Amino acid sequence: MDWAQPENSIWLLAIPVFIGLSIYVYRWRERVKLSFADSKLIQKIFPSNDQSRYWIKVGLIAAGLFFAIIALMDPLYGEEEIKVQREGVDIIYALDLSNSMNTADVAPSRIERAKKIISESVNRLGGDRVGLIVFAADAYSISPLTNDYSAIQSYIASASPDLISQQGTSFSNVLQKAVEMFGNTPSTGKLLVILSDGEDNENSVSKAEKLAKDNRIHIVSLGIGTTAGGPIPMHIGGFQEYKLDKYGETVISKLEESSLKSLAKSANGTYILANQTEETLKQLHTYLNSLEKNVQDTAMSRDKKHVFQWILAISLLLIFIDTLTTEHKVFNNKKG
Repeated sequence: MDWAQPENSIWLLAIPVFIGLSIYVYRWRERVKLSFADSKLIQKIFPSNDQSRYWIKVGLIAAGLFFAIIALMDPLYGEEEIKVQREGVDIIYALDLSNSMNTADVAPSRIERAKKIISESVNRLGGDRVGLIVFAADAYSISPLTNDYSAIQSYIASASPDLISQQGTSFSNVLQKAVEMFGNTPSTGKLLVILSDGEDNENSVSKAEKLAKDNRIHIVSLGIGTTAGGPIPMHIGGFQEYKLDKYGETVISKLEESSLKSLAKSANGTYILANQTEETLKQLHTYLNSLEKNVQDTAMSRDKKHVFQWILAISLLLIFIDTLTTEHKVFNNKKG
């Protein structure tokens, strides 16, 4: 037999205390009788002085107390089938892998900051399903919606701008891919988390907003980077250089918040400036917890049976019997 709350066994110490007090009371009563009269006179005054009834009551109360404490320890015996419903939200993280995400205006870089946020966010999830999209000019599904968080973590760790050859940023392609991945998910539980520096090279925000509205997708957009910006590192022939424009000037990539704010506002979501990882995660999961959760699946689970109610019934029965065995005193051949 197992126990759900074995720590309550400490109350078993009350039983020897009770028995000790009962012995003390018995001896005190005997001393009081002897102080009242000598033994011969006591026998005349109390001709039927049966002490066994007292000890029966003590035994019943001690046994009742014992079973009550056993019930408090919540004994587990046997097994039973329980229907378990898992509730959660379907979440797709969309990670911008355009070259501008290599900019190091946030430490260690925009891409590494975004990957860290996704990784730690996934670690805080419970019954939610998670999918992963990477995008630049095109969007690709790296992982379908799944509860295999370890697989998602491995995909995040390997994400790099080198995975996408066609550079640029298209938010409409992200939304189109998200619509495909959500499929028949109920409208109350679809969340798209976009992590990007907001540079919209394809002027695709308005189309993305329409897709989000039509498919009732909630959007949380995370702005990765700073408005001051920084140069975009490019690795060419084993050397690091910075991206230049057509005039030979170093390109400065800046965080473009307007497109990200517009996307979030159009989809009843929220925009978060991801300048501090912990604060970003707090705001993200506060919004996530505000969404209505859907039943993801139902399964049968086998669990130990709680049998404390039967033990408690024995305790109550013993206490009830004790009330029927009232200790009558016989004084001068009369019950009192």
